[in-house]
Amino acid sequence: MLVDVVVQERPVDVGVAEPEQLISYRLGQPPFADWLDRIGPDQAAEFARATTDAIRPVMQPYQPVVVFLAGRTAT
Repeated sequence: MLVDVVVQERPVDVGVAEPEQLISYRLGQPPFADWLDRIGPDQAAEFARATTDAIRPVMQPYQPVVVFLAGRTAT
Protein backbone atom coordinates (compact mmCIF):
# COMPACT_ATOMS: atom_id res chain seq x y z
CA MET A 1 0.00 0.00 0.00
CA LEU A 2 1.23 3.50 -0.82
CA VAL A 3 0.93 6.29 1.72
CA ASP A 4 1.69 10.00 1.54
CA VAL A 5 0.72 9.91 -2.11
CA VAL A 6 1.27 13.07 -4.13
CA VAL A 7 -0.07 13.45 -7.67
CA GLN A 8 0.82 16.35 -9.93
CA GLU A 9 -0.10 17.09 -13.51
CA ARG A 10 2.18 19.49 -15.31
CA PRO A 11 3.38 20.25 -18.81
CA VAL A 12 6.82 18.96 -19.68
CA ASP A 13 9.14 20.57 -22.19
CA VAL A 14 10.17 17.71 -24.47
CA GLY A 15 12.25 19.86 -26.80
CA VAL A 16 9.77 19.91 -29.67
CA ALA A 17 9.50 23.55 -30.72
CA GLU A 18 9.44 23.51 -34.53
CA PRO A 19 6.57 22.33 -36.75
CA GLU A 20 8.82 19.80 -38.51
CA GLN A 21 9.70 18.23 -35.16
CA LEU A 22 6.06 17.89 -34.13
CA ILE A 23 4.97 16.36 -37.42
CA SER A 24 7.89 13.93 -37.37
CA TYR A 25 7.04 12.94 -33.80
CA ARG A 26 3.35 12.45 -34.53
CA LEU A 27 3.87 10.53 -37.77
CA GLY A 28 6.39 8.33 -35.99
CA GLN A 29 3.66 6.99 -33.70
CA PRO A 30 2.58 3.36 -34.30
CA PRO A 31 -1.01 4.15 -35.36
CA PHE A 32 0.33 5.92 -38.47
CA ALA A 33 2.74 3.19 -39.62
CA ASP A 34 0.35 1.13 -41.75
CA TRP A 35 -1.28 4.18 -43.30
CA LEU A 36 2.07 5.73 -44.21
CA ASP A 37 3.17 2.43 -45.75
CA ARG A 38 -0.02 2.29 -47.81
CA ILE A 39 0.30 5.81 -49.21
CA GLY A 40 4.00 5.37 -49.98
CA PRO A 41 7.02 7.60 -49.37
CA ASP A 42 6.18 10.32 -51.89
CA GLN A 43 2.65 10.91 -50.59
CA ALA A 44 3.87 10.58 -46.98
CA ALA A 45 6.45 13.30 -47.60
CA GLU A 46 3.82 15.52 -49.25
CA PHE A 47 1.45 14.97 -46.32
CA ALA A 48 4.24 15.88 -43.87
CA ARG A 49 5.00 19.06 -45.84
CA ALA A 50 1.33 20.08 -46.00
CA THR A 51 0.69 19.47 -42.32
CA THR A 52 3.89 21.28 -41.37
CA ASP A 53 2.80 24.29 -43.41
CA ALA A 54 -0.67 24.17 -41.85
CA ILE A 55 0.54 24.26 -38.24
CA ARG A 56 3.44 26.67 -38.73
CA PRO A 57 1.33 29.82 -38.04
CA VAL A 58 -0.03 28.47 -34.75
CA MET A 59 2.81 26.24 -33.56
CA GLN A 60 3.86 26.58 -29.95
CA PRO A 61 6.37 24.36 -28.18
CA TYR A 62 4.82 20.95 -27.61
CA GLN A 63 4.54 20.39 -23.87
CA PRO A 64 2.42 17.34 -23.11
CA VAL A 65 0.82 17.17 -19.69
CA VAL A 66 2.41 14.39 -17.66
CA VAL A 67 1.05 12.89 -14.46
CA PHE A 68 3.67 12.49 -11.74
CA LEU A 69 2.88 10.11 -8.91
CA ALA A 70 4.98 9.76 -5.78
CA GLY A 71 4.42 7.89 -2.56
CA ARG A 72 6.05 5.57 -0.14
CA THR A 73 5.16 2.13 1.04
CA ALA A 74 3.57 1.78 4.42
CA THR A 75 5.85 0.27 7.06
